[in-house]
Amino acid sequence: MRVTQNTTANNTIYNLQQAAAKINQLTDLTASGQNINKPSDDPIASKLLVDVGDKLKLADQYDSNMSKATTWLNYTSTVLTGMSDIINQVSKVAGTVNSGSTDPTLRQSVHDQLVDLKSQLVDMANTQYGDQYIFGGAKNTTPPFDITSPTNAYSGDSTQIGIEINQNSTISLNITGDRLLKGTGSSPSYGSTDILATLDSLIKAVGDSSTASDVGGISTSIIGLQDGTKQLNNATSDILSRTTRLSNMTTLNANIKNMFSSIVSNVQTVDYNKLGIELSQQQTAYSAALASTAKVQGLSLLNYLPIG
Repeated sequence: MRVTQNTTANNTIYNLQQAAAKINQLTDLTASGQNINKPSDDPIASKLLVDVGDKLKLADQYDSNMSKATTWLNYTSTVLTGMSDIINQVSKVAGTVNSGSTDPTLRQSVHDQLVDLKSQLVDMANTQYGDQYIFGGAKNTTPPFDITSPTNAYSGDSTQIGIEINQNSTISLNITGDRLLKGTGSSPSYGSTDILATLDSLIKAVGDSSTASDVGGISTSIIGLQDGTKQLNNATSDILSRTTRLSNMTTLNANIKNMFSSIVSNVQTVDYNKLGIELSQQQTAYSAALASTAKVQGLSLLNYLPIG
């Protein structure tokens, strides 16, 4: 096979172009700081980066969900603490007439205080987070309790609103008013005391300026409120348990994100020391190839080939 001067020139040009392309690639890596700038740079690593990127986005969504859930649960816990305080105040006020009272002024005073405390309790039961009533279940756009209702009717539902905190793992955001104050519902159940009805019974048993006290009724109602306090405490414990779980899952999710971020960094981040040496070597080799080609073949367009 006869190798012509034209063949030699074509091979020389091809090799120089390949070297120039390599220099351009190294220059792009230096500018971007990333090993992979397009899928063709490394198809396998590119797929890995896409998969890891999707997982990081999902982990970010879990973070957002857990942050919202934690805020909601902490807010609920604060309200529950306020409710427990009110029940404690009710017990103290009722304790002033637990043996009945023949003083109509005292009976009326205690009666009025208890009515006001019940009103405060209902207000707390109608607490909103944003534009949602936190104890209304899925029917959370209207107040779940009506202070004027003679039966203390609950207009919400028993829906436990779940939010995803990991793959195939959810946590309930809310506590429903029927479980909390009416003593109904299950999974979870906090107790069987109708706290609002018990309060009504206590108010009636205390009497007022024109109605005598019912000592037996007062005693029964106070015992009922003690059960109501346990009911609120059970709900508070449930919130604490959920909050602890969220804290643990938040830590786990942070560790997972760090792991994925490390994978991305290991795949993508260039080694500038290694890259600088390689680029310098390629440029030197390219310059030497140009010089040697010019000496062998004389002046030609090869002298003016651009690097990029």
